[in-house]
Amino acid sequence: MRRTLSMILTFLCTAIILGAGYFVIVGSGKSVLEKERVLEEASYENTSSNIFYGKIEEDIELFPWNYYPEDGKSEIAGTYPRFQYNLFADEIGEAELKAGQNWYLCQLIAFRIGRPIEEIWEFYEKGQKGIMDRMVMVESSSFGSLYFYQDILELGGKQYQVRIACGGWNIISFMCAEYSGEKKRDKKRWEEGKEKLVAVLEDSEEDMREYFDYMNYLNNFEITTVYSEKKGYLNMYLQSFYWLENIMDSESLGDSQKIPQEAVELFQKWGEGESAETKEINIGGKETEEGVSSYSYQIIELKDMILLLMQGEETLGLYYDPVDQCFCGYNYFYEY
Repeated sequence: MRRTLSMILTFLCTAIILGAGYFVIVGSGKSVLEKERVLEEASYENTSSNIFYGKIEEDIELFPWNYYPEDGKSEIAGTYPRFQYNLFADEIGEAELKAGQNWYLCQLIAFRIGRPIEEIWEFYEKGQKGIMDRMVMVESSSFGSLYFYQDILELGGKQYQVRIACGGWNIISFMCAEYSGEKKRDKKRWEEGKEKLVAVLEDSEEDMREYFDYMNYLNNFEITTVYSEKKGYLNMYLQSFYWLENIMDSESLGDSQKIPQEAVELFQKWGEGESAETKEINIGGKETEEGVSSYSYQIIELKDMILLLMQGEETLGLYYDPVDQCFCGYNYFYEY
């Protein structure tokens, strides 16, 4: 009897030891895998933060570029968007409208690459085709007509990738960044740029909230240009790049004076039931108990840049080059 009991106890102890060892090994393995998976995120981990992280290594196309035709051919020849038409109505002809819209987009490209706008204009004049003439149009049952332009520009000894997508009356996607091709980006500089982006998001929450509302204001009301008595016709998306540049340099909207007062007043009056003085528009984000808009950010690392998703009731994507440490474009995401 004692021998039988002893054998049972021996088997029981052995089972306990083996079982404990198994769970320790498996648990350690899972811990290592988990650390491998979140190693890049560990330095930013903050349970109270509204910033989240991800990585996409494959070449994928997000809206609206998932509608871009693979053959690059237009379904209907000679068509282009009319994002300046509402401003001038019937005051100008087709040639003037196309030229004005080409100039508008050249302004954005010139600002992004730091070259004179005349140089960008001359680049297209030499090719005898402006951006409007190179647009590819596709029909979408959900979003109507979509217009696309993409090219690699060679200016000042450098190459720049330009991607533009328009709806019928607005510019829903714009990106202009130095083209790296197959060349690998500077990893150290990339990490430094990502850290700077995180710091900006944490330290400039109010400025980013206002910027998010401003961009949704432009999109929802299809506003690309505002007339200023002091400065004439103003490129509102160019103003949005000024705004981001100021935020990156830790300058507030009020101090910079780069956004014209006429544009600010229109923006402030946008929110229903809100006075122009309060600036509490609260349109784009989700309402909290305190009545202040709340947003979350997703920092998604693509192959050659970072896509920053600002998410409230609507979603806005910002393209950020961590090597050059600057924002290089935006993208509206429509949901139906």
